Amino acid sequence: MQLEDFVRLTFTSGNVGRETILSNKERIHFYNFAASMAEDAFIHLIYAGSFHFTSSCTFVLEMQPCFQFLYPYEGKLEITCSDGCSYNCQPGHILFLSPSDTYHFRIKSGQCRFFQAGFSGAALKTYRNFLPCDITYSSSGSGVSCLSDCIDHLLRHVLYHSEADMVMYSKWINDMLTELSVYEAESTRQRDLIPSYMLEMKELFDQEYQESYTLEALEQHFGKSRYRLCREFSQYFGQSPIQYLNHRRIEAAKILLLSTDLSIHEVGSSVGIENTNHFINLFKKETGATPLVFKQEAPVAISELHYPYAPDAHRQ
Repeated sequence: MQLEDFVRLTFTSGNVGRETILSNKERIHFYNFAASMAEDAFIHLIYAGSFHFTSSCTFVLEMQPCFQFLYPYEGKLEITCSDGCSYNCQPGHILFLSPSDTYHFRIKSGQCRFFQAGFSGAALKTYRNFLPCDITYSSSGSGVSCLSDCIDHLLRHVLYHSEADMVMYSKWINDMLTELSVYEAESTRQRDLIPSYMLEMKELFDQEYQESYTLEALEQHFGKSRYRLCREFSQYFGQSPIQYLNHRRIEAAKILLLSTDLSIHEVGSSVGIENTNHFINLFKKETGATPLVFKQEAPVAISELHYPYAPDAHRQ
């Protein structure tokens, strides 16, 4: 089945140029689809793409029914399904929509970017029971998030060459939906049970990751023993303080690598890692690639995902 057999796009209003249409078409990659996949134990990636609109418009997508996943990183859009249900999608929200054969899209802001993918598989029915259609989500509030890395994998557009490839894609999608399910479950509990000094410590790492931290300084700042701080941080956020801090630094380094011409040393220094060799080793451990390889091999779609608010940054 070709992409044209799977989905049909019809613009109904707005001035959308041919270049925009062709550019978005190039950003989408179709894998395979069969109705039997809906009952398969694995989760199948049907299509994935990172889309960009520069003006308000409306359009209709008619497609073979599969679960829809939308992750916006700039702008606002409204989606109405064939059952009449409408959803607003904007940064801080993720849409996980049940299969429908028609979707009406309304781009409500001039500049709009979002990741969209279609999934099929029996396990999705279970996730449907855990997750609402509109998920309020903040990666900075979810401990150590795998969502961005998993989307990176889905955007790399690697064709299935074996059953092992299919299993890997199923794993990445499962990881995304599992994280969202856990996040959603935690959001219904009393988050204020986390001690305020733990939240403050995490906020420091999230917002001021470029600063230099020592356990001794943290101990003095919070008036708690370093052992207690490490134990409780791991308990509440799933990683030790240094592991979490390094993760935040590497995430920030990805953005700099994809959006600036800074040298590897300058990128490391900017995120708080002065030793270049140490920075390279940490980056490779976190991403599986050195900073230089990551910068050179990242597709444009991934560049835009990591730096959505500067439309031409990846072209510098």
